Amino acid sequence: MFPQLFAIEWTRLTRRALFWLSLTAVILFTGYSQRYYYTANVARLFNGDLAMPGFSFDLATALDQVMLIAQPLLIVMTAVVLGSDYTQRTTHHWLMRTSRPASLMSKFTLLALITFLIHILAFLVGGGIGWYVKSQTFQTFSLANVNWLATLAAPIYMTLVTLPYLAFTLLITVASRSTIAGIVVGLGYTQFMETMLSRLFAGLDWTRWLMYNLYLSATYLLNGIGNQTVSVPPHLHRSVPALVIAAAYTLILLALGIGLFNRQDVGG
Repeated sequence: MFPQLFAIEWTRLTRRALFWLSLTAVILFTGYSQRYYYTANVARLFNGDLAMPGFSFDLATALDQVMLIAQPLLIVMTAVVLGSDYTQRTTHHWLMRTSRPASLMSKFTLLALITFLIHILAFLVGGGIGWYVKSQTFQTFSLANVNWLATLAAPIYMTLVTLPYLAFTLLITVASRSTIAGIVVGLGYTQFMETMLSRLFAGLDWTRWLMYNLYLSATYLLNGIGNQTVSVPPHLHRSVPALVIAAAYTLILLALGIGLFNRQDVGG
């Protein structure tokens, strides 16, 4: 039944303008950001004042920056996917055919897949812009510095450290039974509260446990795409422990969301 549920949720989501607008926004943002670096520094790159970055820079930078646009979009998408059944009063309809955990997990699995696809899309756009500019403008394109194993791993671990945000929004949406509440609380926490805490208490040991800093810790692994190792600052978790903690956060938040959903009266 799970594959059928997933297929239904995929069809429902891809029929929404939100899905296609989100992908378009990711493409435009990533493409513009990547292009801007070269256009803003074209003279310095030509005369040698600034070293020409390798292709690994294009791939890693695209993944590093995509969170700026992808995070709010994914939070909105999560709240819409989870909240639509409450709004349309169709939750009980689905639960006549499947279990509550399966219903919730099919939605979360879809959102996790979309998160992974967004990272792949950022890779393709960032790499494409880098290839085009280097080959057409500077005639310096090369794949010599790319670690392809690290490249293949990057979208996976960057997706993993994004999942706690989705699970958090899922929990809020289920608890409130409201799409609007999921969006407001999700964006309020990520765009205001977490940012404020990270800046006001920057460097303090407890801030390393914030979801934002777990994500930031994982970005240091992106240097491996260019065969480089950069030490994680002491006020952050090292990258691998950060991935483990992010996975634990996701599982805990999901368990809370499923437990709450199991006790809800969703009939009528």
